[in-house]
Amino acid sequence: MLTKRAKWVLFIGSILVILTCVFGCANIIATNIGYTEKYPREKLPIRTLSIQIDENQREELFIQLRKFSEKYELEFYLNFYRDREIFSIEMRGKGIEILALSTPPPYTTELDINFYEEDPTNPPPQEAVDELYNDLNSLISEIEGVVILEE
Repeated sequence: MLTKRAKWVLFIGSILVILTCVFGCANIIATNIGYTEKYPREKLPIRTLSIQIDENQREELFIQLRKFSEKYELEFYLNFYRDREIFSIEMRGKGIEILALSTPPPYTTELDINFYEEDPTNPPPQEAVDELYNDLNSLISEIEGVVILEE
């Protein structure tokens, strides 16, 4: 049979374990909520321009995208992977990120150019996004043989 002191120690120990669990869970939840608000785990595009382009038209696409980035004073990055089979394009500025990543062969003819908010807590005006999107659409449609797919 437990002594009075052993019962008291067991009671206090149980209370401490319960409090530790409650405060630990509350801390984990609070941390995850703050993380999600400040650093979203997944950004969804606010606009997408889908195109179909042959491999021999890629250089013209890069030229048009550079023109576009210079016109709007956007930072422009172009990277290649797997002996230039795959490329990624990144343009940043004016509160917007514009990203595109080609797919590996044999699916390299379709390309999504996605528009993202750089800071979801301070989104750019919709008119600015629409202007960039429409101008990019216009510049890309100048490339012979490119097909603009639906958004």
